[in-house]
Amino acid sequence: MNNTFMKDVDNGLSAYPKTLSSKYFYDAIGDALFIKIMHMPEYYLTDSEFEILSQQTETIVKSLALTKDRAFDLVELGAGDGKKTKELLGYLLKHDYNFNYVPIDISSNVLNLLENHLKTAFKTLNIATRQGDYFEVLETIKANKNPKVVLFRGLT
Repeated sequence: MNNTFMKDVDNGLSAYPKTLSSKYFYDAIGDALFIKIMHMPEYYLTDSEFEILSQQTETIVKSLALTKDRAFDLVELGAGDGKKTKELLGYLLKHDYNFNYVPIDISSNVLNLLENHLKTAFKTLNIATRQGDYFEVLETIKANKNPKVVLFRGLT
């Protein structure tokens, strides 16, 4: 059994009030449940973010002052199923921007699903998934000297 998991469970159940990190809920079943929740009409954030990214993509990209001749990393914290980000990725690819998409998520399961889906949808997309805690993963990618655009949306 994983030592970190054992320590987290021991510490959490020994604490008052008792706690358990939500990172342990993100497996295939937990991911599927969260995606169902995100697509419920009562969970308006998903639709709101999708509307913004689908209607304002050009404005967002222009405001970042990106140039097509300089590579950059598009880093997304809490990438999830990628429904909203597909709008932005499609725009960047269509307009020949030179970028690497770096989705970060706590769930390796959701990252595998996302990568498979995006490779089918966007044949030329450079994608490098990273699983783990945001701060730990960000620390590992800062050595790459490409400029970074970091997406940290409201759901996260």
